[in-house]
Amino acid sequence: MAESVASAGVKPGDRRIRVDRPHTRYFRYTAPGVVSAKLAAHEPATPLGRAAARARRVLFGRPLSSEEELAERLPKWKALAVFSSDVMSSVAYATEASMFTLLAVGTVAFAYLMPISVLIVGLLFLVTFSYRQTIRAYPGGGGSYIVAHENLGTLPGLVAAAALLTDYVLTVAVSVSAGVFNLASAFPLLADWTVPLIVGCILLVMAVNLRGIRESGSIFALPTYIFIVSVILLVVVGLARTALGQPPQVTGVTPIAVPVESLSLLLLMRAFADGCSAMTGTEAISNGTPAFKPPEWKNAQKTMVTMAVILAVVFLGISYLATVSGAVPSEHESVLSQVGAAVFGEGPVYYVLILSTMGILVLAAQTSFADFPRLASILARDGFMPRQFAFRGERLAFNAGIVALALIAAAVVVAFRGRVEALIPLYAIGVFTAFTLSQTGMVRHWLSERGRGWRRSALINGLGATATGIVTVVFAIAKFGLGAWVIIIVVPLLVLAMLAIRRTYGIEQQELAVRPGLVLPPPDRPRRVVVAAPALSRAVVQAIQVGRTLASDVSVVHVTSDVRDGESVRDRIETAVPGVDVVLVESPYRNLVRPFVRYLEVLSEDAPGTVTLVLIPELVPRHWWERVLFNRNGRRISEALVGRDDVVVLDAPYRRAA
Repeated sequence: MAESVASAGVKPGDRRIRVDRPHTRYFRYTAPGVVSAKLAAHEPATPLGRAAARARRVLFGRPLSSEEELAERLPKWKALAVFSSDVMSSVAYATEASMFTLLAVGTVAFAYLMPISVLIVGLLFLVTFSYRQTIRAYPGGGGSYIVAHENLGTLPGLVAAAALLTDYVLTVAVSVSAGVFNLASAFPLLADWTVPLIVGCILLVMAVNLRGIRESGSIFALPTYIFIVSVILLVVVGLARTALGQPPQVTGVTPIAVPVESLSLLLLMRAFADGCSAMTGTEAISNGTPAFKPPEWKNAQKTMVTMAVILAVVFLGISYLATVSGAVPSEHESVLSQVGAAVFGEGPVYYVLILSTMGILVLAAQTSFADFPRLASILARDGFMPRQFAFRGERLAFNAGIVALALIAAAVVVAFRGRVEALIPLYAIGVFTAFTLSQTGMVRHWLSERGRGWRRSALINGLGATATGIVTVVFAIAKFGLGAWVIIIVVPLLVLAMLAIRRTYGIEQQELAVRPGLVLPPPDRPRRVVVAAPALSRAVVQAIQVGRTLASDVSVVHVTSDVRDGESVRDRIETAVPGVDVVLVESPYRNLVRPFVRYLEVLSEDAPGTVTLVLIPELVPRHWWERVLFNRNGRRISEALVGRDDVVVLDAPYRRAA
């Protein structure tokens, strides 16, 4: 042994784990007492497991080590595609959403579309420069939850988190639904397959994100930039034609039927609120600052300004062209499709626009898939969500959050049958609530820190908080009867759920805490072994043999509802394992677990101070589907006995030969 230790480079007395030379291919020594597992140590041991691992690598790529995290960071051009796909895609439906509301008065009300759009763009730049302040103050990722939690307290932080989580789900549902609707505008044969197509697209984006953020950025960059170029070209050509006295004209489109209303302040508020869906996703870059290449916060700031400028130009351009061209919301064709056909004609450029629009709307879900798992991991780290959300998968992605987002969004799509107009009223109120709490928290941050330029920073964030707060109230009033009440109920329920999770973890932490003065029982304390035997089996025999290595007093307890059958089991056990004591516990009321526990309590009363080691033989199935064939009495016994001072429960697993 000394020779093998020396060959591994471990000196006598070293605290390193001493591994023979053949095993060093699994580990490398990094410090005294520390070994680091190589990729080979993670390989499955069975042929089936190795085949599954190969299949995962084909689908998702090779596993990435934690040391490769920095290489997974995004340059600005990729980050723009990943984090701005949501806000960029909103130009495909934000204008139409406002027009849909104004249509209740008639097409004459479209005269208010441009003033509303200008107001929205002004709000966009105010929020953008507010979040530039947040990025500078929180270079490690300044999402609404972190800022509100740190500066305003736990409850405001959780409200911001719940609002954002809700909005991320709706972003996926709305954007992908809008994308498929645009595709069906150009290819009417797909109209009957919209819901399956939407769900399929969501699952596709989920699969790509499981490959990791850098690779998903590479895959999504091209469609994003094709869309950006297409809509910029649409705006430029459309404005040029208008300036030359040949504005594009939409013909042959029937407006969708909507209930007639009179022009009112409430209706204009609703149209403004619908148009504000163009701003959802603005916060994403601030949340994802740690995903940028160094210097992270500077790159994030530049990317955010670039995103805002492109969005403003395209959004205003499409709103103007929709007004001058005579486009109207239709049941069968989107406004963007109408404007595109009027500007380009139904040629190759038009189809590039429509396909890239469908692509960016589907990829808009990418912003949520980038930020929802990250926010969920932070909440899990703080104890407000299940712990599995905090762990990264093989590709350094937060797999639990990615899968959860996809499944919830797909369920929402199915529930609302993929109807964008039904989902829009639920949309954006959550993100503006988060905007308001985040900017209010930043004001508190600057007032507390009072560093260089704090007055100017506090003023910018204060204006942002005031503006977004007003918009949130507008949303709540204008959209309450159209479905916003659902979000007003869902957000508090999510907050209560997160507080309950935190309380559960807190109780667990208190129960498991090692208290000062903890006295362990002396090793010579008398002990006995009790084997729970449901029947005679090789698993029971193995448990008895293990028990004899732990104590001299070994007995087998068999609980039965039929004494004759119980006696038969006892005879078979005594024949198979001579010298072992077998106790039959009759249960005339057919409960198998409770009588067993009560019998152990009686044993403890008869011999106080004795530790009882309970061995539970358990057959481990070789296949997942075999689990349903075996009862769970062993697990129920463990749950009933765990935590008792005089009882230690040990599993004795057994697996049959292949």
